[in-house]
Amino acid sequence: MQAKGLAKSFGASQVFTDINFIINEGEKVGLVGANGSGKTTLFRCLTGEETLDQGEIMLSNKYSLGYLEQIPQYSPATTLLDAVLDMFTDIFMMREELRKLEQQMGQVQGSELERIMDRYSLLTQTYEEAGGFSCESKAKGIIRGLGFTDEDFNREINKFSGGEKTRVSLARLLVREPDLLLLDEPTNHLDLNALEWLEGFLKNYPKAVLVISHDRYFLDQVVTRVLELKEGRLKSFPGNYTKYLRLKTEQELSQTRAYEKQQKEIQKTQDYILRYKAGIKAKQARGREKQLNRLERVEKISREKAISLNIKRVKDTGKIVLEVENLQMAYGEKEVFSDVSFTVYQGEKIALIGGNGTGKSTILKIIAGKLQPKKGCLRLGSRVEMAYFDQEHANLDNRKKVIEEIMFNYNLSEGEARNKLAQVLFQGDDVFKQVGDLSGGEKARLSLLKIIMEQPNFLLLDEPTNHLDISSREIVESFLKDFPGTILLVSHDRYLLDIVTERTLELAEGKLTDYLGNFTYYKMKKIQLEKIKREKELKQDTQTKVKEKPKPKINKAKLRAEIELLEEEIMFKEEQMKLLSKELADPQTYQDEVKSKGKVEEFTKIEEELPLLYAEWEKKIRIIEEGNAGMQ
Repeated sequence: MQAKGLAKSFGASQVFTDINFIINEGEKVGLVGANGSGKTTLFRCLTGEETLDQGEIMLSNKYSLGYLEQIPQYSPATTLLDAVLDMFTDIFMMREELRKLEQQMGQVQGSELERIMDRYSLLTQTYEEAGGFSCESKAKGIIRGLGFTDEDFNREINKFSGGEKTRVSLARLLVREPDLLLLDEPTNHLDLNALEWLEGFLKNYPKAVLVISHDRYFLDQVVTRVLELKEGRLKSFPGNYTKYLRLKTEQELSQTRAYEKQQKEIQKTQDYILRYKAGIKAKQARGREKQLNRLERVEKISREKAISLNIKRVKDTGKIVLEVENLQMAYGEKEVFSDVSFTVYQGEKIALIGGNGTGKSTILKIIAGKLQPKKGCLRLGSRVEMAYFDQEHANLDNRKKVIEEIMFNYNLSEGEARNKLAQVLFQGDDVFKQVGDLSGGEKARLSLLKIIMEQPNFLLLDEPTNHLDISSREIVESFLKDFPGTILLVSHDRYLLDIVTERTLELAEGKLTDYLGNFTYYKMKKIQLEKIKREKELKQDTQTKVKEKPKPKINKAKLRAEIELLEEEIMFKEEQMKLLSKELADPQTYQDEVKSKGKVEEFTKIEEELPLLYAEWEKKIRIIEEGNAGMQ
């Protein structure tokens, strides 16, 4: 894709101007910038959802463009798998036509057969290039990668949450592998496992990607170039996010020095002009004034407005801030977690992590007194003053104006409230916005301000950086890192977790595991523990094999030999299928009518045999894995 001279405005507000860039085949590009800088507007212009004021976007007809759709309306009873496979409608139509052509081949002769075979040859080639042989397995793999289970395949999609539907839309986009993939905040609604899967998928994606993201960890893993949109202008930096930060800092430092040096020269020249413009050196003064007017000025680096968060001191608590004992939660018959116990000590900064739906937010709500557990108890320590930030911002009254939310809750004058709101970038008429009309980022900033004004010594935080741009995230990190009290934090922001927390609680399969380190330590420890577990299982398996006598009913050696033969047969038939596919795509094949008809029949036969061979192979593998109990 190439963009030349793009410009867009809304009324008198110029969003961007003179935007130029090229995205090459296979390139991974990150688009960054503050909230409101125009990133999403630029995306909407690229997809055609918004019209440009001027400029040109060039994308060859041979390249396809894919972007995350608005959540579509699904017909009743549409399942998750149906919704994703719906993206292969054209492939399924080709598959159906191939079946009909195969039937027709056995019923006609002569020129009619030759015509059908020509059509079959071209369609087979198109079908193969479109991924027709692997579309179902690809769809299931992507669905699993985005955090769904096999049990979800047949769930009715209209009963999914908004976050789940967003992940379905992402799956629908990824399965078709467009030549240029446009992604606007794709990591929203993904848990840590799904995040890591998406990172791996995009790193290995053979085609081009342009992604908007505030997830710095994600950008570091995926992108090879960063485009920064700032004050309506676009700058390009090679490398990932960390390299972009370094290069940007170096450029800004160099520009600041050049600006300061030029300003000194300008001041010196202006002093000369003022001193001599009416005297004996008036001619020289006028000459210098002309030079000054023609001078190309170095721009002063403008600093983005940043939120200001700070709590320097808090009241002391007892040594134990929170004790949680044998907590259990269930909704109906579905148990979320059980026997969850942990203690939070004064000054600790703890991350609570786990997959979507494991109950992390539920635990915070129980601690905050918003939910009652089925079993268990919790005790707050002495002198604990707790504040709770929830990602739904339930502490805000949507019916109030922003300034009312601060004035009436904290008994402040309008001037005092304005000063407080300015700390989180609510200025001018922004303070009269209705809370219910605020964006996610604006609500997050207002919620954080309210927490600071409460002066707590124990923070419960559920996804505090969601919807915030990178500069705001960095300020939240700094605030939490320097916070003198105690923190229990739920987040998928791995940068935040690494910088702020020093202990990690993982909630998985209804149980809690404690790791005495930050996110990077947790990842390293998980790998070590998995390795130890595999080695232990292998040792136990080896010892069991030595001790136990094989049951006479099952001959494992024979089974393994049969599996090897099946694998060889599958590989042989897959190679035959590929070869036949190429031959059937070659018009020369149809010079011999009898021979070409035979190849079609052979191709059809192998296509029918392969699923049976796969099923037999899976059956024998399952017998081996299940052990002696499964062999009876």
